[in-house]
Amino acid sequence: MPSTYEARLATGNLPRFPIIIRDGWLSSELIGSQEQLSEYTTELSAADIPYEILSLTQSYGASGLLTERQREFITEAVERGYYDSPRGCTLVELAERFGVSQSAASGVLHRGEGQIIKEFIS
Repeated sequence: MPSTYEARLATGNLPRFPIIIRDGWLSSELIGSQEQLSEYTTELSAADIPYEILSLTQSYGASGLLTERQREFITEAVERGYYDSPRGCTLVELAERFGVSQSAASGVLHRGEGQIIKEFIS
C-alpha cells in the first residue's frame, strides 16, 4: 500500500476512486474539510512524502450536512464495507460497534444517507 494512502487513512480521509499511480506519483481526489486536508498534508510532511496540490475547491454548507454522529456511523460503514456488494459487514455489526440497537443504527444511517442524497441531487 502506498505510504500516501496510509497517511490518508490515518487522517480519516476516505479514498476516492480512481486512484492513479503513474511515474511514482499517486494522483487522486480528496474530499474533506480544511482541517482534514491540513492533517493529511501534515502527515505527508512528517513522513517526508513529497506532495503537490493541483486544485482546491470550497463547497459551502457541506460541513453542516451531517451531524457528527451521522458522520461517524457512515464513515465506519464505508470503512467496514457496509455499502459494498456483497456487504463487508451487517447493520447488526455496526450497531454493536457503537453500542446501540439495530433500529437506532438504521435510523442514524438513514437520516445521514438522506442528507447526502438530497445534497447530491440538488
